[in-house]
Amino acid sequence: MERFPNCLIGIFDQTSSNEWLCFLSFPFTLGFRFPFSDFIMDFFRTTGLSFSQTMVWRVLLVLDRIKNNHVLDLCVNDLPVVYRLRSHGSSRFLFYSTINNPLILRATSNEEEWKTKFFFVKRSSIPGGESFPVKWLTKGRI
Repeated sequence: MERFPNCLIGIFDQTSSNEWLCFLSFPFTLGFRFPFSDFIMDFFRTTGLSFSQTMVWRVLLVLDRIKNNHVLDLCVNDLPVVYRLRSHGSSRFLFYSTINNPLILRATSNEEEWKTKFFFVKRSSIPGGESFPVKWLTKGRI
């Protein structure tokens, strides 16, 4: 394992780097493993958001499990029917329900201090690492 360079210690999760990819620790505490499922990867490819830019992990986890366990033909392009991505000011995105009764209750609640729990992985050490977003977007694409 390559040691993280001292010059990058103390940087924030939104720091962009062509060499390093930032992951929040939070999704992994929920049970996610990398590489993420096709559904999860399609969400990030479609929206153009980086892994550390969203707090939609609980909703994605439930939808991914429902899709896998019940063999639903659910795709990322179906999400705008019930959810809309919305930034809350700092280019971080959440899902907001577009219907009165959300599909998944209490899935958007936050873990305390989630912004301070992240790690970096060398892009070249993971398959397709060079293709993941480098800079944060200010507008999601769904």
